[in-house]
Amino acid sequence: MKYIYSIVLLALCLSTRAQVFIGGKAGISLPDLKGNNEQSKEYTSTVGVNGGLFVNFPLTSSLSLQPELNFSPQGGQRKGMQSVPADNISDITLPAGVILYANFKNITILNYLEIPLVAKLVLGNRIKYYICAGPQVDFLVEAKTKTSGNSLLYFDQAGTMPLAQNGEPLPAVSFDKTTNIKESIKKVNAGFQGGAGIQYPAGPGIIFLEARAIVGCINIQTHPETDGRNKTGALAISAGYMIKLK
Repeated sequence: MKYIYSIVLLALCLSTRAQVFIGGKAGISLPDLKGNNEQSKEYTSTVGVNGGLFVNFPLTSSLSLQPELNFSPQGGQRKGMQSVPADNISDITLPAGVILYANFKNITILNYLEIPLVAKLVLGNRIKYYICAGPQVDFLVEAKTKTSGNSLLYFDQAGTMPLAQNGEPLPAVSFDKTTNIKESIKKVNAGFQGGAGIQYPAGPGIIFLEARAIVGCINIQTHPETDGRNKTGALAISAGYMIKLK
């Protein structure tokens, strides 16, 4: 909250001294999830929809400060043989420390309200190019996993040792399930983002197209001793429009 108050105070101070632009943007996001535990290894990007609003305060003819409020999808997906979530094997008694594997699809969905504060450097004449970078803080809105598929359970990731009873493999397990994991994810995340774009006058305002890399810098797990240490990230591509207020 201190971060938000600081942005609001800075915006009020700057708005009395400079021209102010407001705008919005929307696009696609390619989120990724990286971690050091078995269940987050080999995650790949999914595709999400991002968007947001911003206020731009010019400091000089080429440098400006831009606080934003964005919807930012994070997470990742994993397909194929992987470790099985504990809630999918609740009816099976196993020795402590034993990990089972199965062939299924697992999508982790983490949706955040993201508040970046970026500095923006603009160069060029009518067609202008810019770079931007700055810190961000994220507030968790939704956290869930979606699993799907049917598979036998295995003791090894290669799938050569099925879980069996009386010499016969146990029946395949259904993984068609959506699980709320909000309790296991920290409510606040923080990181850094930077990118580049191009902008061009259009009507009463300015149209732009940009790409940004978003990097989470802290562990998002509330129970790292069991869930490991995971961090978010994304590549966001968006188009937008901004107009001058005064």
